Amino acid sequence: MKQITDTPSNFAWPVIALFGVCTLLMWVPALNTPFWGDDYVFLRAAHAASIHWWSDFWPSTPLKFWRPLSQAMYWRVVDGWLDDSAPAAHAVNLGLHVMASTAVALLALATARACKWKNPKPTAALTGVVYGGLAMHILPLHWAAAANNSLLILFTALNLSAWVLSAETKGYRRLLLLVSVPLSLALALLSKESAILTVFLMIFFRLFTGQRLMRKGELATLSGCIVICVIWLILDTRFTTHQDAAYTLKLGSNLIRNTLAFMAWVANVPREALRMIITGDRVLAISWIAATALPMLLALAIPLWRIRARLHARQWLALLLFSGVAYGPYFLLSWNSYAYYAAIAVIMPLIVWAHASIEHPRLPIILALIAASSWVAVAGTRHLDHPGLIGRARWAETMLQDLQVRHMKTPLWVETHDEHRFYAVGRAGLAWRLHLPINRIHRVARCPSQASQCLRIDANGSWRLETTSKHP
Repeated sequence: MKQITDTPSNFAWPVIALFGVCTLLMWVPALNTPFWGDDYVFLRAAHAASIHWWSDFWPSTPLKFWRPLSQAMYWRVVDGWLDDSAPAAHAVNLGLHVMASTAVALLALATARACKWKNPKPTAALTGVVYGGLAMHILPLHWAAAANNSLLILFTALNLSAWVLSAETKGYRRLLLLVSVPLSLALALLSKESAILTVFLMIFFRLFTGQRLMRKGELATLSGCIVICVIWLILDTRFTTHQDAAYTLKLGSNLIRNTLAFMAWVANVPREALRMIITGDRVLAISWIAATALPMLLALAIPLWRIRARLHARQWLALLLFSGVAYGPYFLLSWNSYAYYAAIAVIMPLIVWAHASIEHPRLPIILALIAASSWVAVAGTRHLDHPGLIGRARWAETMLQDLQVRHMKTPLWVETHDEHRFYAVGRAGLAWRLHLPINRIHRVARCPSQASQCLRIDANGSWRLETTSKHP
């Protein structure tokens, strides 16, 4: 393989390091996020799980999602090793995010060397730190239940890195790399079902790099990956039940909505800003979108304009196919759409962007624009109260701390007038934090007259616990 030397601009490494520190400081406050929403569902499940860890991989009852590695095993660690500590769980999530971003940097290094680009190491470093600082990662770092996304990124990036590197390697190292490809795919599938698309992404990377695909080793590896995907599909069908309506796929106006959402995620626009367009202050929402999207789009456009003619037509095609297929199922979602769904789709475009940026004389300005965009998106999301997701989490924690010092008894009737606000607590959260049996907690539209204890949660978030001497 041709030896490639690193000759970036003198200021490249210092500004990359500074951006990395800035990104880390941006994510550190996530450690203070309390458990919320599905976190309590998984905490209870992990606490009641069989002592046999293999039961998570072969469940006896159908599940909503079969993710034994990123959900069942992850929450066993939180429950058994981290003593159900929210800060510790979020610290693990931050560590997973750093590992995933490092794996993306490794993929960028492999791609740069395969394409014979100059400056492969600083290009890889730039890819990793910028990827780690994108605002689309806000929920996986503030929501313990979303750890599956960081694990998906980690194993997918390792899979693609080994796939690209294997074509540039010989002997036993090549064999080890090819063997690791289906293994990392299996780990990705056990983390999140969207990893089923990885075989296509492998082909798109070979199209981008121009490496040969039809050699014996590659064909055997692809065949092994396809077999693993088929086995996973069979097992997933066996172990899962029907999903919520919000996760069904359809063709309709949702395709336009999800396409616009994808464009927003790429532009660093926070999900909460899009929600505010529909339900909140439109002037504030538009201002927030502009403050995040304009710097990000400018930072993306400055270097790419200079490189637009350097890529081959097949590379532009590979970029389009990679991003379109990686986000493919999410274009069809009937309702739910979160920014972190685009985390895989942006990897290849970001590698190209880093290649175009590493020698750009305005690299410090470009990174300053991205940092400003991400900080505004992340800090703004943290600042929002309900109906913002993190605001709901703080509200739920405040209420639970108040209820923990009261004398709670069962049956507990819960009268709530806001489905979305109550989701931050849920029956699972009340049961876990108040040490009550979940089957003795009843959520109702109106507390029955014979209720001995009723928790009333108003639409504005105020709550009151009413206790009488009556018994059911």
